[in-house]
Formats: sequence, C-alpha cells, structure tokens
Amino acid sequence: MAPEPLMTTDLSCQHNEADAIMLLEESLPLDPLDQPYYDAVANACGSDASPVFCMRLARAYRSEKKAARMGKTVAEAKKVMEWRLEHSADTILGVELDKTHLFRQSWPTVLCGEDYYGHVVSVERAVDIDLATFQSKFTVNEVLVHRLQHLERIQAHLAAASQRTGRRIYKHICVFDLGGVGLKHLTPTVIGYIQPLFALGQQYYPESLFRMYLVNAPFVFWGAWKVLSALIDPDTRDKIQIFTSPAKFCTAAQAQGIPLTSIPTSLGGLHAAPT
Repeated sequence: MAPEPLMTTDLSCQHNEADAIMLLEESLPLDPLDQPYYDAVANACGSDASPVFCMRLARAYRSEKKAARMGKTVAEAKKVMEWRLEHSADTILGVELDKTHLFRQSWPTVLCGEDYYGHVVSVERAVDIDLATFQSKFTVNEVLVHRLQHLERIQAHLAAASQRTGRRIYKHICVFDLGGVGLKHLTPTVIGYIQPLFALGQQYYPESLFRMYLVNAPFVFWGAWKVLSALIDPDTRDKIQIFTSPAKFCTAAQAQGIPLTSIPTSLGGLHAAPT
C-alpha cells in the first residue's frame, strides 16, 4: 500500500550545522568502524534484512563497550527480525486490523509533513487519547500491533522521501502535545499500561527517531517524567526536548528545520490537522 502524499520539504526554513551532520550520517556510507557490525547483522538475518535495517542496527549500539557491542548488535538484530516476522511487519500496511476504526478514534495520529531534511513529522495529542476505551476494549498486545502498523506507515513515508530526494532518510520526528494531561493520566496503572509502548520504538525500531518534542508540558508532568525517563535509554532521552508552550516549541522547531507548514495549527503552525 503506497503512503498518501505528505507536505514535502520546505527548503526555506532555518536549520543548523549540527542537524546537517546528523542528516549526513543517514545518507552517507557507513563509517569503516561500523562496517563489521553491518556485515554481522546481514549475515545473521540473511535476505530478510534490508540494507537500511542493517545500517540502523550497525549504528544503534555505539554506546556499548567495544567488547560487548558485537554480541549486543547481533542479538538485538535477531530479536527484531524474529519479532517482525512474527507480526508480519513487512505486509502489515495492507492488513485491516481488528478494531481499526475504534483504535484510530481512540488514538488519532497525524503525519503533518516533513522537516528540512525529509524526516516525517508525526503529531499526537494527549487530549485525543481515550484511555478508558483502551483499557476496556484493547489488550496491550492489540495496542502494540496497531502501533506497529503506525510505525510501518512512517517507514513507508521515509522510504518514499528517500526515493524522491535521492538520499537515504530513515529517521522521523515525533511531536506529542501534552496539553490536558492530568493526574488521571499519570497513575501507576496507566504508566504500567503504556510502558510497553515506550519499549516498542526503542527495542524494535532502534536508530529511527530523529527527535521528539513534548509540548505544553503541565506542572504535574514533571514528577511523572522522572519515572518515565528512567524507562527510556539514554541515547533516546537525549533526543527529547520538552516545552511548556507552543510558542517556545515553534521557535525551536523552526530553528531546527521544521517549517510551520509541518506543525499543526493547534501548536501554532499552519498545518490544518484534524481536531
């Protein structure tokens, strides 16, 4: 299933040199120091592993000690590949999952466009997530499969962007609007329910997040963040930026390469995302 067109890259927006370096790493051949890990992943996973998959895994565990990195890389690659095969990830975009309509009603997600570099911008709002429906109508595994489909949709858009621009792009941007978050969203039961969702991206889509923005962070969020941040690996945590207002977010986002056309109007942008 081909992804629907998105608003494409706006080359007039601002960007900085640090982000350009990160883009180049996606687009350029592997560093010779990473090549053995690419080869090991390719050998371990065989023809089921795409070049982009091997490249992401080869780069994902650089923070590991040298003696442990190879074992970690190969073990994680096998785990991810087995999980993808178990859930038919390569073909899931062509499948109508059970309760699809209810899931999309209860957790709407909008792909608003791209940043300067071609990274897809995915936007979600806490106020739109119907926790009561999820906890009463969905098992955690059902939610994970629907989120898998969403992440594969993003991967399809990134592949299309790579083909269109002629350069490799395999990372995306996540914008999460925390407006409306209250104590009911931050109970141990809720945190326990969503914990596997944090693990999904980290464990099964390593090296695929370019940046995450948490916007409209309320006062009550900061206490929960101490708990939630401990569930996130340090490399991912370093990619997360938190803002207390849309104005501060928009200023930072534009400086980091996201045009207003890829930011929803609810957060001060120009994209008329469904509300």
